[in-house]
Amino acid sequence: MKESRTIIYIMSNQRSGSTLIENILSKSPQMVSVGELYLLGGHINKSGPGSAWDWNCSCGASLKDCDFWKNVYEKLNISNPIAIKNTKIDYPKGIDRNLQERENQKVVLLMNQIYETVFNITNCSVLIDSSKEPFHGTSLYKNSSYNFKFIYLKRDLRAVSISRKKWRKKYNKEEMSLFKLLLANFSHRIKCRIMLKNVDKKDVFNLNYEDFFKNPQQTLNDMSSFFGFNSYNIPQYMELNNDHTIAGTPNRFEKRRIKYDDRWHSISKKHLFFNMLGHLLNKIG
Repeated sequence: MKESRTIIYIMSNQRSGSTLIENILSKSPQMVSVGELYLLGGHINKSGPGSAWDWNCSCGASLKDCDFWKNVYEKLNISNPIAIKNTKIDYPKGIDRNLQERENQKVVLLMNQIYETVFNITNCSVLIDSSKEPFHGTSLYKNSSYNFKFIYLKRDLRAVSISRKKWRKKYNKEEMSLFKLLLANFSHRIKCRIMLKNVDKKDVFNLNYEDFFKNPQQTLNDMSSFFGFNSYNIPQYMELNNDHTIAGTPNRFEKRRIKYDDRWHSISKKHLFFNMLGHLLNKIG
């Protein structure tokens, strides 16, 4: 029998608005967000995504020094958090398949222990994990004693590609064309759809980023009915209020009014083939 506590796992592409959605949901007193929990190991050891904010918790402290996370480690009997190396479940393949499967079992156990500890510390009934990754999420779904559900978040692939290109340039990452980014984002969307075939449809809330902004309050009300939390007024701003989340858009450190950003439209129209192909791939995926 599943526990009454609920885990909401946000599955999506990068730059699809997952940080905004988890931030809005975290404003309910019933809910707590841990951000992209699969990046916990990397943030503790300062490797992988997160260099833009020095891999810190959203409270500003390092993941080794944050009081909230130190409390989690203590409850887990972890004396030195740097011992936490891997917190991502990867698809097993090739000659190392058996080794990866054993490593995945360890990560599944650790993730469930962290979920339980956060629930106990916060006394919240709903936990939000915005890790995005499809195989990671569905693996936890199959091995959870909680009421594990998904938000499958989709945003226009052209908007996602343009946003990712902007941030890659800002943080001096390897240059990628809009065309390559578009195909990569489409590939990730297909992976999400494939993995969600292993999930009961009643456990998936499909959310379109563009549709959300047509009526945010109604969408939030629909989510409250689906996931079983009390409805509340949608906040006007995305902001951090004593949050202790991992990763997410760097914009989360700023107080920003919640509104639809349509600036990508004008950029997309300047790239005719990209614009047309993106429109087609949105229809397919």
